Amino acid sequence: MTLGLHDPDRRYRRRLRSTVLKLSFYLVTVGAIGVFTYQIGVEQVESRERQLRDQISRLQEQQRALEQTAVQAQAAARTAEARYEEAADRLAREVPTGELRALMQLVSDRLNEDVPADRLAFFIEAAEEARDCTDPITRRFIMPTPVYQGANTSVSFADGRISVTGMGQSATSDGGAQQPWFDPGQEVTLRFATVGGEETTATGTLPVHQSVVLGDREYRFTAVEGDERSFVQVTSDNCPFPG
Repeated sequence: MTLGLHDPDRRYRRRLRSTVLKLSFYLVTVGAIGVFTYQIGVEQVESRERQLRDQISRLQEQQRALEQTAVQAQAAARTAEARYEEAADRLAREVPTGELRALMQLVSDRLNEDVPADRLAFFIEAAEEARDCTDPITRRFIMPTPVYQGANTSVSFADGRISVTGMGQSATSDGGAQQPWFDPGQEVTLRFATVGGEETTATGTLPVHQSVVLGDREYRFTAVEGDERSFVQVTSDNCPFPG
């Protein structure tokens, strides 16, 4: 009888222990899951935080690069503006306008028409001031060389009162032999002799300029290479000498 009365009590305790164990297992399992989930959440948050820090760092680097680029662009813009202003000032100073522009165009047109630049320069120099100058006269002669000193090696101006001659260096052939004609790329010496016995010389590569005073007039000469080999063209005018 005693054993029978205690059996329900033992079964109850066993069921209670089983329930407690199950509940404990459940709580432990739920706690473990919670801890695991929390740990995963923490790791995800930390990972996200690291990503955000990396992104912030990259954005800061980009910002610094953009700021540097902006500074360089501003410096380049200031430099370009300064160069533009300098170019505009130089253009205003150097580009001819008005009468000067028309004169420059006229000179350009004559050069395009194959008028020698030295001849244009002579006329421009001759027109430097109104001095009642004569019209230019152009004559030519064969430039003497160490090989040739024959005929037609001088010309005269001022009704024969000024004679012009010279001496040039002989041109050479491909084999090195000296030729009778002069080499226009080398220096020449021009001699200007007056009837009074006075003589002046001018040395240099063509064109060569020289002036000679005779009486109360100044004779201005410009010598350039002739149109034909061996020849030199001399252009002269004369003006009252302001002496």
